[in-house]
Amino acid sequence: MNQSVMPKWISFVCGFMCLLGLFVGSSLYISPKTFIVDVDFSTSGVRFLAYMWAARQIAIAAIIGFSVLRKSVPMLQVSLVAYCLMVFQDVIIGIVRHDLGLILGSTFAGVLAVFISFRLSRQARGTP
Repeated sequence: MNQSVMPKWISFVCGFMCLLGLFVGSSLYISPKTFIVDVDFSTSGVRFLAYMWAARQIAIAAIIGFSVLRKSVPMLQVSLVAYCLMVFQDVIIGIVRHDLGLILGSTFAGVLAVFISFRLSRQARGTP
């Protein structure tokens, strides 16, 4: 595999991750109660935390998307590491809140990001 070419399937999957992150982040700004139904978002402090969560989602998604558009493998690897840190924390939050959907979804996303990063690393070394 050529080291300077990002495989199409990685571009597609990371592009989907970017779109999903932008959607989730935008939805958190518009309607955070969609994601956490048992929290009262009418207070300004709680709303502020939801906006910080939305900003985090959008920032990571934008960085992943920018990496894919630039076709920059090193940049994508760094952004996937940041994404893995984010979803690892989401798994912990899911465990604390007993939210099986959050646990499974975040675990899947994290494993996928690690797998993609591993494949990019192997490609950079020239190993199939």
